[in-house]
Amino acid sequence: GSSRFPLTAGKYTVLGILTDNQDNAKAKENAETTLLRHPDVACMVGLWSQNTPMILAGLRSSGATGKVKVVGFDEHAETLQGIRDGVVHGTIVQQPYVFGYRSVQWLTQIARGEPVDVPESGLVFIPHRTIDAENVQDYADELEAIRSGNGPLLDPDSKLDGNGLKVAYITNSVDPFWVWADYGCKRAAQQFGTQVEVQMPSSGSVEEQKRFLETNVAAGLDGVAISPIDPDNQVQMIDTAAAALPLICHDSDAPASARRFYLGTSNYMAGRAAGKLIKQAIPEGGKVMLFVGKMEVLNAQERSQGIIDELSDKPVPAIFEGA
Repeated sequence: GSSRFPLTAGKYTVLGILTDNQDNAKAKENAETTLLRHPDVACMVGLWSQNTPMILAGLRSSGATGKVKVVGFDEHAETLQGIRDGVVHGTIVQQPYVFGYRSVQWLTQIARGEPVDVPESGLVFIPHRTIDAENVQDYADELEAIRSGNGPLLDPDSKLDGNGLKVAYITNSVDPFWVWADYGCKRAAQQFGTQVEVQMPSSGSVEEQKRFLETNVAAGLDGVAISPIDPDNQVQMIDTAAAALPLICHDSDAPASARRFYLGTSNYMAGRAAGKLIKQAIPEGGKVMLFVGKMEVLNAQERSQGIIDELSDKPVPAIFEGA
């Protein structure tokens, strides 16, 4: 709750976490209000894709562009342009292309009876990346390569043969983020010969995901990867599908279910990485405000906790070592 704030974290003061319910006008207003209430705010941090562009809009309308440091998440075009222009210090990105590619590859391996190297925890962390002025152009070039169908082959020497196999990759919504995952699925399908169907629930509902799962089981698919929308309440439907075909979770986990394993970002460690960017941006310390769509979503909680722990110089919990 808001009672924890303002919070002292090392030589930093975290003023609070402002939510906008994914309303851009509200997100921009949150940035403007922060500048009015805290004219000495040193750094503003956007936890979701749309937050950083809206922070930049709020800074522009308040005549504060370049006076406040900005740290973000995700690869929104305006965020990357902000890094080029020197008004965003850096952004932490996930690798949805890798989610898609690895899901198809590993489901193919399971279907062929080949082992997949999964840690004891059942969590396969796909590393996040830190993008700043040094590497923003290289990163933009990589995205362009993916967009033109020439994304990297993550396992170029693999002899895996998926011909005759068909798998499904279920997302939690329709979103630009998932377009990158779709490219990864298609690149792996092309390399290994596996057929893949990418299924995006248009209304982002649990019911749609249930229909996809039932259809995939009925069609006798060789494997399915799913990003559960409401994992706590989807255990039964996941278990039913997992009894019929190999099932893994990507992006969002359902640890109480019979899924084989989970692959995705460690949002806590991504938060630690954002904390490191804040330390670089304002090494002397200062006031920090965080902005996000909704705090109910686990990734928002994990990212903000990672930031606070990093600013406080807390040790990294053992489960995340190597994430």
